[in-house]
Amino acid sequence: MAVQKVKLFTETPFTLSLGGALQDIEVAYQTYGELNEEKSNAILICHALTGDAEPYFADHSQRGWWQTFMGEGLALDTSQYFFICSNVLGGCKGTTGPSSINPKTNKPYGSQFPNIIVQDIVALQRALLTHLNIPRLHAVIGGSFGGMQATQWAIDYPDDVSNVINLCSSLLFGAEAIGFNHVMRQAVINDPNFNGGDYYEGKPPEKGLAIARMLGMLTYRTDLQLTKAFGRATKAETAFWGDYFQVESYLTYQGKKFLARFDANSYLHLLRALDLYDPGFHYESLSVALARIKARYTLVAVENDQLFKLTELQKSKKLLEESGVDLVYYQFSSDYGHDAFLVDYAFFEKKIRLALANQ
Repeated sequence: MAVQKVKLFTETPFTLSLGGALQDIEVAYQTYGELNEEKSNAILICHALTGDAEPYFADHSQRGWWQTFMGEGLALDTSQYFFICSNVLGGCKGTTGPSSINPKTNKPYGSQFPNIIVQDIVALQRALLTHLNIPRLHAVIGGSFGGMQATQWAIDYPDDVSNVINLCSSLLFGAEAIGFNHVMRQAVINDPNFNGGDYYEGKPPEKGLAIARMLGMLTYRTDLQLTKAFGRATKAETAFWGDYFQVESYLTYQGKKFLARFDANSYLHLLRALDLYDPGFHYESLSVALARIKARYTLVAVENDQLFKLTELQKSKKLLEESGVDLVYYQFSSDYGHDAFLVDYAFFEKKIRLALANQ
């Protein structure tokens, strides 16, 4: 089934946390399974940074980003639950973002797209669920950037969420991780074609975006996994300053592949939203915000995550416990590092099942 779309805030504007507003916001979303009569089996899936509204394809015609996790009888059981997943505000996969047409100019927003934070993304998701007439969620689940969204749901709408499942995401982004994002943004911004973000009528900043993605890939996996996959193997035919090593060729491939599916401005906005995430925004303090959580909260950490470091997850665990949150915490090691929540089904399967069963 093709992705579904709805236009929200057609009469009144959607006010943003950092200033500005948007109107006539298009939201791309997808649903799976059947909503029961009591409307008690709805689960919101929040995607990671560059994800989309389609984690799963029931006919297996394509491979969704959570294809191995979803389906009848699997951890995300489509025969038992009703799943909703929407593309985030600021994205480029159907929901209003910088590449969307600004109704005031009839041109892409580009540099005129307002700054957004996770709280704005969650507020738009809530508006979508209101439109779908779903008053309460059995669970909100997300990994990485999606885990931040899941956390904020439990804070901003404590009476509307029974369970939160946060995979591989800390409450606050670490300094090193912000540094990585800064380098990635600079690669894009300093591409000669960036043009301050208004590149849609010309050539996009493809070189900068590809370089940014290459750096990002190094934070998603582990040195162990890269060593196992490539070691110091070289290519048979290569330029000395080019893809001399196999690992270089892999990164170049990932950078080029990314260009076909993502917009540079969306990447910049979402990276900054990741940096800025603070659950205590709008509240007196972080502890006051966390104390609002009524949901049972499952937090999963990967010990060798290169992006959301274990120390940051352990700090998050402590903060949640001190705030009186009903917390279930797991940590484990995976060769896949941060990307484990996308591919390491063997470990995550039982944890997700237990969390959804409220155990």
